Amino acid sequence: MFNSKHYIPILKWKRAEQGALGGLTDENKKNITPLIQFVMPKQKPQDTLEEVVAKFKKQLTLIPDRIIEVWGNSPIFVDFSLLFTTELKIDSIKSILTAGNQKQATFVPVIYLNDDPKIKNTACLLADETKSGLCLRLVCSDFSDLSKLNNSITEFISHYKIKEDSIDLLVDIKELDNNGEKYKEYFYLSQNIINLLKWRTFIFSGSSFPKDLSLCKIDEENLIPRVEWKKWKEQYSDRNIKRKPSFSDYAIQYPVYEEISQFFHPTTSIKYTLDEDWFIMKGRKQKFELYLASAAELVKDIRYYGENFSAGDKQIAEKAKHFPKYMEGKNKGVDIKGTGSTETWLVVGINHHMTVVATQISNLP
Repeated sequence: MFNSKHYIPILKWKRAEQGALGGLTDENKKNITPLIQFVMPKQKPQDTLEEVVAKFKKQLTLIPDRIIEVWGNSPIFVDFSLLFTTELKIDSIKSILTAGNQKQATFVPVIYLNDDPKIKNTACLLADETKSGLCLRLVCSDFSDLSKLNNSITEFISHYKIKEDSIDLLVDIKELDNNGEKYKEYFYLSQNIINLLKWRTFIFSGSSFPKDLSLCKIDEENLIPRVEWKKWKEQYSDRNIKRKPSFSDYAIQYPVYEEISQFFHPTTSIKYTLDEDWFIMKGRKQKFELYLASAAELVKDIRYYGENFSAGDKQIAEKAKHFPKYMEGKNKGVDIKGTGSTETWLVVGINHHMTVVATQISNLP
C-alpha cells in the first residue's frame, strides 16, 4: 500500500481532527495515511451506558460520508477499540466498512491480537469482501514473550486464512520516556516479528507529547523534544535492520486516551511543531485572547513556517493580524469576536504538525 517513506498520524475521530485532515493539501495527502480512532460521545452524569451507545449509533450512517468528505477515497485506517461494547464495535465495523466499500472508499479495519474473536472474525470477513485488507496493531504487552507473540500471529493468520501481504502491521508503543530508550528497545524487538518482510506495510508508532502542559511556563519559551521523530530517524538509518518501518505518531496529543479528559478546560496554549521540537506558547484557562497574543508573537519568530506553509499557518497569520483590532475594541469596552476556540487551535496545531511531518518524510534521502 505504501513504503517506509510514509506518515501515519493516529487521531481521534473528533471535529478538530476532521478539520485538520480536511485542510491538508492533495500533495501532502500523498505521503499520509491516517489512522482514525472512533470515540464515544460525551457522557453527561445522568446518561446511562445504553443512552451513550444509542447516541453513537445515530452517527453511524453519517461517518462514512464525513470520512470521504475530509479525506477522499484514498485508504484510511479505522480503529474501533475505544468504543464501549463488543456489540457496538461489531455493528460499527459492519456499518462503516460496508458503506465505505459501496462508496468506493478504502476503509482498512484495525484489530488487536487480544480482541474478542467475534470482532476479529467480523473484521477479517469484511476485509476479504471489500478487498481492503486489514491492520494488525501490536502493543507493548504483546512483546512480553516474543516466541508467544510470533506463535499468536501464526495462529491468527492460519485461523482467519488471511496472508501477511494483505495485512498492515502496526507496532504502537504509545507514551515514551524522555531519553527514547523505550523507543529504541521496541524498535529492535519489532525487527524479530515473524515474516517481517512479507507484511503489506510495516509501521512503528509512539509519542513523547506530554499528558499535560504543567511543566511548561507562561511567558517563557517551552521546547519539548520530538523524541519519536529523532529516534525513528536514527534507527531508520541503521543499515543492519531487517525492514524500515513507516513513521507514526499522535500529532500534538498525548497517546493514551482518557474519557474524562474531554471535560477539562485546557489552557489557551499554542502547540507549534518545529523540525525537532514542539514549541509551546502556554496560556491560561479560559483566557482566549492569549491565543491572539501568542499568534502575533509567533508570526514574528524566525521559526514560523510562513502563512503559505499549511492551512494551520494561514490561520495563525490571520489571527495575528486580528490581534490589534481585538485589543483596540477591548480597550474601548467593545466585545470583539475572533479569538478562536480550543477546537480552532487544535485544528491549527494538528494540521501544521501533519504538514511538517509529511514534508520531512518527503525530503528524506
